Amino acid sequence: MESSSSPLLSSEVELLLLLLIACLGAVTLKKFKIPYTVGLVVIGLGLGFLSPLVFAADPLGSLTLSPDIILFIFIPPLIFESSIALDNQLLFKTLTPALMLAGLGLLVSAAIVGGLVAWLTPLSFSGALVFGALISATDPVAVIALFKELGVPKRLTMLVEGESMLNDATAIVLFDLVMSAIASGKVGVLTVGEASVDFLVVMLGGILVGVVIAAIIFGYSITQAKHNALIQTTVTIVIAYAAFIFAQRYLKVSGVIAVMSAGLVVGWYLTHRLKPEVRIYLQEFWDYGAFIANSLIFLLVGLTTSSFITRLGTESSTFWFSIGWAIIVVLIARAVAVFGLTPLSNLLQRSEPINWRYQLVTFWGGLRGAVALALALSLDRDFPNRDLIIAMTLGVALFTILIGGTTTGKLISWLKIDEPPMLERLGKAQATILAKREALKLLQKLESMRLFNNEIITEIERDYQQVLDEAETTVSKIWEELKLDPGMARKILWLQVLRIEHQAHIELYDRGLLLENAMHKLELMVDAKRDSVLDGQIPPRMPALWSLETPLEKLIFKQLKHFFGNRKFFGKRHGQLAAVRYEYDAVTAYVSQKIVKQVKQLVAAHAVEEAVARDCISFYQQASKGAFRRVEAMGTSREELASALQKQVATHAARISEGEVIEQLVADGVIPEKALDRIQDLIERENRYL
Repeated sequence: MESSSSPLLSSEVELLLLLLIACLGAVTLKKFKIPYTVGLVVIGLGLGFLSPLVFAADPLGSLTLSPDIILFIFIPPLIFESSIALDNQLLFKTLTPALMLAGLGLLVSAAIVGGLVAWLTPLSFSGALVFGALISATDPVAVIALFKELGVPKRLTMLVEGESMLNDATAIVLFDLVMSAIASGKVGVLTVGEASVDFLVVMLGGILVGVVIAAIIFGYSITQAKHNALIQTTVTIVIAYAAFIFAQRYLKVSGVIAVMSAGLVVGWYLTHRLKPEVRIYLQEFWDYGAFIANSLIFLLVGLTTSSFITRLGTESSTFWFSIGWAIIVVLIARAVAVFGLTPLSNLLQRSEPINWRYQLVTFWGGLRGAVALALALSLDRDFPNRDLIIAMTLGVALFTILIGGTTTGKLISWLKIDEPPMLERLGKAQATILAKREALKLLQKLESMRLFNNEIITEIERDYQQVLDEAETTVSKIWEELKLDPGMARKILWLQVLRIEHQAHIELYDRGLLLENAMHKLELMVDAKRDSVLDGQIPPRMPALWSLETPLEKLIFKQLKHFFGNRKFFGKRHGQLAAVRYEYDAVTAYVSQKIVKQVKQLVAAHAVEEAVARDCISFYQQASKGAFRRVEAMGTSREELASALQKQVATHAARISEGEVIEQLVADGVIPEKALDRIQDLIERENRYL
């Protein structure tokens, strides 16, 4: 058999070629500061138009998107990666506006688009409703990547990402319901009622499937191979695809919701049951998986669009007018949904309203992409005006990706809800100072060993010292510039201090001196303070610890307590909350003192103006004093609880230290590697009885 004629070999070559293009594109686009996913669409368009002209046998001619490729290959890893990285409590704190936009907002958007498109284009009312259902789902992958790069508030990122994941499922369900109604020829009150019931079944069924699959499979794998990162990673791949396929194909419930639910369950396991190194390995793997999926899908969007445009050729100008109207109508519908429904969600969640700046970014960042294309391409070939629907979908997707994706960053900067650019300059200079100082210390040690020529060491030291001097000069110049803008200076100082606080928490957690529940609360607090600083509130608002519980948690606990308030469970619950409070206060007292000391050192070194640092020092001094008072009060009033928690933390820290020593002995060859898992399991069993 001729190997060159093998379809499998041809597909392999095409896939490798796309991956190579994606890697080269990533490097090039970063230099020109073009959003990665946006740039890949442009590259895909260019390849699609130029490849047939350059090559006699087009090497990319067979590469186009299909609904099965999008839904069953690309969607599961993209949704799963986002879900395991989501903070459950932050998600629930933005759940009201996200559900409002993904549920009622998508229905409003689909109705507006359907009505106006039926009026302005050749599509029939039923065809326009189909287009409205499939085009209303947002796909802000490019925007989320930009958010992370610019350092926008976590609440805004969570709102946009949460809405996207939820309305992917909503759009697919709505699309199926509209198609079923068209096929039956019955649309009325009864149909709407049946559709509502079906919608609830599909969504709740997706949640149940995802939770059950993740809890059973991942729960079992942890008990059998807790320390094996390769096995845990493989299991998560099985969970992501199994949840989607089992829900979507066999049970006819929402595969997207199933994957999202499974990802949230796995994310909980990552935080509470796995060691930091295994957790980091898993997260890095899924970051890589999302990178591959995004790279391929956006390149294929460009290739599919160019192929479709070439096939249309000199199609009637009606097509192009219809695409233009579709873009305008989708923007109008999005504006109505965001600016009309977000104030309503603010009334339902008064404590944390979504301000007008967040609403504007949410509106403009509502890109369309993979799900809309998958649904459009899934239409039967004999569906009326199928080509026109696909053309309009591609037109809207390209407009939102190329225009919205490239201008959202400028909008965020104009609204001043990103980290100041000077913060990055300052961070780079300060990192250089710390790195060069450590390098100089090492060179001095090498020099003392007498194993190196002194002239060589002196020459290297001179080069490092020169770079160090330049970095220190840069830091001084930046703070001199900031003297002209005290408000910006305070903002940058606070953002730096919050980074120090975050890093201090991680160090305590990795050393075993901070348990998971308290760590979670502390990080939520840091996120809340950072969002407050980015919003211009300095000193930041300090939410009470109890307010970090989600509205759903509070409601469930309140109702259970009302009916079963005398049960033993609630006594245990109060004890757990008190333990978290005690540990939270102890860490706050320690870290706040550390921050005060570091800020004072910056002032003494003239790296920060005393007037700029004064409110920061005062803030953390008060936080430390208050935390110490609460710790002392807890130790007096609940001495038994405080002692038990101290023993738990000390035991946990000792176990981590013991494990690190064992791993180092394995690395040094003292203990055989095959014995590592057995020793770790033995240590865990011993510590259960301490």
